[in-house]
Parts: sequence; structure tokens; C-alpha cells
Amino acid sequence: MKRLSIFVFAICVSFVSFAQKEVSAKSIFEAIDKKQQIQYDGVVVIGTLDLTELSNKKRKNNKASWDEYKSTVEVPVVFRNCTFKGDVIAYKNLSKDGKRKSIAGFNIELGESSTTYSTDFTENVVFENCTFEGDSEFKYSNFARVANFSGTKFSQQANFKYAHFKGEASFSGNLFSEYANFKYADFDDQVYFKNARFRDYADFKYAHFHDGVSFKSGRFQRHADFKYTSFSNDTDFQSTDFEGSNDFKYSNGKRYVSR
Repeated sequence: MKRLSIFVFAICVSFVSFAQKEVSAKSIFEAIDKKQQIQYDGVVVIGTLDLTELSNKKRKNNKASWDEYKSTVEVPVVFRNCTFKGDVIAYKNLSKDGKRKSIAGFNIELGESSTTYSTDFTENVVFENCTFEGDSEFKYSNFARVANFSGTKFSQQANFKYAHFKGEASFSGNLFSEYANFKYADFDDQVYFKNARFRDYADFKYAHFHDGVSFKSGRFQRHADFKYTSFSNDTDFQSTDFEGSNDFKYSNGKRYVSR
């Protein structure tokens, strides 16, 4: 009887441990909104994590014909070995009816009938060895410190268009299954895409690498777009595979590519 009790207790403990591995996106949002530091390892995040609706959201004063709001994550955000079942949103563009405007994963251009929401990060941001099963939207985000996405898998589009990385950034070992959008992205410090794999369109058009970038041993399976891209002298494409087409027109990066 004693052995049976121990066995039943062990099953209950295992069940509780398993249940604790699931965390709601809502609870994470609420913690961030209360300025509580976020640190998770090995959890499954259920639901959409929308960081554009924080209580510190402010309307930006601009001359554009559309409304624009900015939220700010003011605490370190650390996720390691986590799986996000829903979308992770630090950017969205809503039409008048309140619906996100997109077609086949590509956001519609802004217009008078839309409102944009985006999110900045003032502390370290870590999504290390994670899996994004939904969309990941970081368009217009400013990363003030370290941005570590190394070893992460993006199952859907990864949108970093116009993102500004002020500190060191890492996307080493990443798998981009669909559109990887870094168009107009600005990198002040060093950035790493070592061993990164791009299965679909890799868009670095107009991106600016101020202090070096490494695509060493990277793999581009479809079109790699570096048109108008600005590289510094510390650029590394050593052992990078371009299995599809590539475009370095009007950039200063072709001279760094070694076959």
C-alpha cells in the first residue's frame, strides 16, 4: 500500500510539473505591464502575446495622416527554450473595424483609415532557442540593449522591418521557415547571423550594418536581397551558401562574399 501511495504521489507531481510548463500569454503581458522582470525557461506560451497594448501606450505626435501609438517594455524579457503557440506582436496595423490588416502574411501599407501600434524595449531582450509557431511582429521596434534571438525557429514570417538595434544583436543558428523581413533595419552594434538558415525570401534591402555583421556558414535557400544594403568593413560571408538568387546591387557587400 505504501508503494502504491508513493507511485500515485509521483504521478501527481509529474502531472503538476507538466501543467506548470504551460503559461498564458495574458499572464506574461500582465507581469510586463506591472514592470515585473520576465524570465522563463522551457515553457509553452498559450495565446497571443500582444505587447502593443501596455498601459504606458502613448500617441505619437507626427504629421502622418494616420494615428500611431507606441508602447514601451521597461523590464528585461528573457525566454529560453520556450515555444510560443500564438503570435508575438510588438507591431500591428488596424483598420477602422479593428482588424489586423495583412494579406498572406504581408502587412498592407499604411493609410488614412488605419492605426499603427508598435513597441520599444529599453532593457535586454532574449528569445534564445525558442520556437515561434505564429507570426512574430517587431516592425518599428527599438531595442535599446542586447537583442538575443539566437537558436530560435520562426515557423511563420519574422517581421523586423524598420527595427532599430542599438546594442549587440544575435540571430545565430536561426531557422527562418518563411519570409524574413529585415528591410530598412538599422544595426548600430555588431550583429550575428552565423549558421542561420533562410528557407524563404530573406529581405535585407536598405538595411544598415554600422559595426559589422557575420553571415558565416549561413544558408540562403531562396532569394537573398541585399540591394542598397550598407555594410561596414567587419562583414563576413565566409562559407555562406546562396542556393537561390541574390541581389547586392547598389550595396557595398558583394566584395565580402567568398565562395
